[in-house]
Amino acid sequence: MKKRYLFISDFDKTLSVADAGIILSAKLGVSQQSFKAKVEEIKKKNIAQLGGELAYLIVNDPDYKGKITRDLLYQAGQEITLKKNVPDLVNILSQGFDDRVFYFYILSAGPQELVERALEGIVPADHIFGTKFVFDQNNIAVDIERTGAGHAKVATLDMLKTAKKIPRHRIIYVGDGASDVHVMLHVLSYKGYTISVSLTPYMGHICRRAIVSDNALSVLMPVLEDILRYDESQIRKFFEERHHTIQEWNQTKTEWVELD
Repeated sequence: MKKRYLFISDFDKTLSVADAGIILSAKLGVSQQSFKAKVEEIKKKNIAQLGGELAYLIVNDPDYKGKITRDLLYQAGQEITLKKNVPDLVNILSQGFDDRVFYFYILSAGPQELVERALEGIVPADHIFGTKFVFDQNNIAVDIERTGAGHAKVATLDMLKTAKKIPRHRIIYVGDGASDVHVMLHVLSYKGYTISVSLTPYMGHICRRAIVSDNALSVLMPVLEDILRYDESQIRKFFEERHHTIQEWNQTKTEWVELD
């Protein structure tokens, strides 16, 4: 019998190169510096779930409120640059390997329409769970129907686990930042497997492995090594059989220490 896994990924800066909020802000004439300052202010006040800052801005901030249409979200999604080989990653997981079946889903704090358009033709829309907005008769976002940040990711993950009848310890989650903290801690409590694609200090204690690359296929390396127990030669062969060659693979142990 094939072993079934739930493979869940964040979107912003996990499968994409840049922050979707920066791209959407630019279309409104809001600078990157201004956007980041607004996000930091929201975090400081704790008025939105971690990762839900953009959604809060869209329905509350004067620079965004009443200006975000469904079409604008689609336009911003078209401008998103994905990391290399995202389609190959999705195809490999969809086909499965070594008697493993992987159910691939996206859980994102980003707007649903934006993420759908960015991954159009790669990931089915019903496998994407982002932040959903309420739109008025002019297709302007006026409220949040459901956020895709913080605990919402936990609830969606549990829903998928139940629907697909996946054992708790066979959940793999890949993320990069604040919106992934709650769900990564949840997956760890299940004895699942967490991967960070950034070297953010606070992610160090909640991810099993951190791997940094501009190639989306890189997240398969810790899966092959730690879950399937491949050695280095087997991992290189796995990628070569799929027409990808590992050019560089440098493994280091990084620790953040603060002493008084």
